[in-house]
Amino acid sequence: MPNVCILTDSTAQYTQSNFPGHERVYVIPFDTQKTTHQEGNSLPGGVIVQEQLIPPSPQEFIQSYTRLSRAYDSILVLTLASLLNPIMKHALSASEQYSNGATVEVIDSKTTAIGLGTLVQLAAAAASEGASLREIRQQLRTSIPRVYMLFCIPELIYLAYADLLDYAQALVAEMMGMLPIFSFEDGRLVPMEKVRTPRQMFEVFQDFMGEFETPAQFALVSSLSSGSPRTRQLHQFVKDTFPGSLFSEHAIKPPLVKLLGPRSIGLFVIESVQ
Repeated sequence: MPNVCILTDSTAQYTQSNFPGHERVYVIPFDTQKTTHQEGNSLPGGVIVQEQLIPPSPQEFIQSYTRLSRAYDSILVLTLASLLNPIMKHALSASEQYSNGATVEVIDSKTTAIGLGTLVQLAAAAASEGASLREIRQQLRTSIPRVYMLFCIPELIYLAYADLLDYAQALVAEMMGMLPIFSFEDGRLVPMEKVRTPRQMFEVFQDFMGEFETPAQFALVSSLSSGSPRTRQLHQFVKDTFPGSLFSEHAIKPPLVKLLGPRSIGLFVIESVQ
C-alpha cells in the first residue's frame, strides 16, 4: 500500500483539528527577521522596525525530507502560493537535490491559510485511504481551482516589504485611508476594489459569496472577535442563502500577519473540493 505523508508550511489553517489522516501531516515553520526601514519624513523619527517572514531554506527542506523518508516512501509538499513567498521554490530546489529515500512531489497550492489547510486535509484523507502520490496529485490539480479567496489588506506597506507592491504606491494608498480588496487569481494578488468603511468591505464580501451556486464552505480569517456584528451578518447570509454550506471564523495566524498585516481580513470560498 502506498505510504504518503504531507509536508506543509505554518500558514496552513484547518476548519477541524482531527481530520482524517492528520497524523500524516507535518509542518515546516517559517522564521522571522526584524529589519529596520528608513521612512524619510513620513513618520516621526523616520525609522520603523518590521518583522519579515523568512521561508525555510532548501537545506532545511532536505533535512525534513530525510527525516520523513524514514517512515514514508512518498512525501507531498504543499505550500502557500509561490507568488506570495519563495518557500515553494526552496522546497522544489531541495527536492531536485534530494535523492536518498522517499519520492518527493512539490505542489503550489496557489492559496494560503484556510485554502491551504483545506487542500492539506483533502490530501491527508486520500493518503489515509491508501491513495498513491499520483492519485493525490490528480485530486489536488482538480481541487486547487475550486478554492477562492478575497483579502482586504489595509496596511499595504506589508506587501511592499515582501516585494509584492511598489513602496511608493503602498505609502500613498495608506495615506488615502482606503481599504483595498484583492482577489487571488492563479495564486496572484489582483486589485479588485477599494472601499472606505468596514461596512462597505463586508458588502463586497457578501456580494462575492452570492456569486457561487454550490459552495461547500465559507471561512473568514481575521483578528475580529468571533461572532462580531459584521461577521454575524455574513453568517446569517450563508444560513439564508446556502443552508447546506458551512461558515466558520478563524483568528489570523502570526505568519500571515507578518506577510499581510494584522488588520487583514480574508474570505475563503470552497466549492465542493473532493
